[in-house]
Amino acid sequence: MEQINRKYIAIIAFLRKFMSVFFSLFFNIYILKIVNNDINFILKYTVYSVIIGFILEYIMLKIINSKNASLIYKMSFILSVLCIILLIIFKENIVKYIYLFKTLDVMRATFYAVPYELIIIGSNNNKTMSSYLANLNILENITAILTPIFSGFVIEKFSYNILFVILGLETLLIIILASKIKDFTIHDNKMNLRIFWEKAKDKKHLKDIYKCMFFRRISSQGAMTELLPIVLFLRLGTELSFGSYNTLFAIISIVSLQILKIINNKNINKKFYPYMAVAIFISSIFVVFNASFSTLLIYYILMNSFGIIIESESCSTVYAAIKTDNLEEYRKEHIMTFNIYMFVGQLISYSLVYILYNYFYNVNILSITIAILMFFLIIATIYLRKTEDYLYKNRTQN
Repeated sequence: MEQINRKYIAIIAFLRKFMSVFFSLFFNIYILKIVNNDINFILKYTVYSVIIGFILEYIMLKIINSKNASLIYKMSFILSVLCIILLIIFKENIVKYIYLFKTLDVMRATFYAVPYELIIIGSNNNKTMSSYLANLNILENITAILTPIFSGFVIEKFSYNILFVILGLETLLIIILASKIKDFTIHDNKMNLRIFWEKAKDKKHLKDIYKCMFFRRISSQGAMTELLPIVLFLRLGTELSFGSYNTLFAIISIVSLQILKIINNKNINKKFYPYMAVAIFISSIFVVFNASFSTLLIYYILMNSFGIIIESESCSTVYAAIKTDNLEEYRKEHIMTFNIYMFVGQLISYSLVYILYNYFYNVNILSITIAILMFFLIIATIYLRKTEDYLYKNRTQN
């Protein structure tokens, strides 16, 4: 049954990426144009989304079990359709109901992510985790290649509303596929953070991977996810150009993940994580001193090559870390703990952007903020390397 579920989960992840790309790339651009480039407006509802998402994830991990996990997973796609309907109905007036919309948006994302994380941990061992996630990322990135340029074309030649209709139809197809998924098999133990923290307090590899996720959320996975698309769009000016370049970056990501699969088997990739982060950081400094399109392009290329390798490996490592030292039964507690670290990291990231932007009140400060945030990626990779060293030694000893 798990094998069947994994097949449909992979297909759904492939299709769902279409909506994910829209919300990660184009939604903020859509809102930015409506509110006349008011970046504060975007920062405020994004921080709200982070807080609501953290609360929802805690509740979800408290109540989820084998009986309701499949239902919760499927409900995420019903909520996705509801979000699309609201966008179609309200159009530009969606900004008046932005907090209601973002609440539903966070619910659809959380209802998807929590069952997904639990089934990924449960259906893979340490040996297969990295390759499975790398393959899944490649599958998702096939959609990521086509979606940006297609979305940009539809928006420029027709309208955002036509794109919303297409997203809605695609989500209905996902609902049909999701109906074929059987109940997930997950540990039904009640989440008890206090017991887990007591057992994990001497596990240095867990502390290291939590710190890695914390610093990643300050840097590449925090405010950067909102900043980068905005900065690039402001340089390019049109959705079609913006989508075309993001298609290029998606191709670079797929090539990088293929390279990751090759070097992963040789156990040499972990040595280079900090150097990859340093290269990204140096390129961000060039953006600060010469914010031309060429320097921004180089930075984007490094983020979608070295950055995607770091992201993929840190995700597989955080899932694999709980499978050592007889702690696998504490999957929920593990997920909640690294989400606490990520939540704090995100708040620091957005707070820093908000303070700097409002103090200088200049859009150019965004480039400087990118360089500041990317410094923390170097720290994240150091902790990632430490964790992988421990897991490698653990595998060889056993």
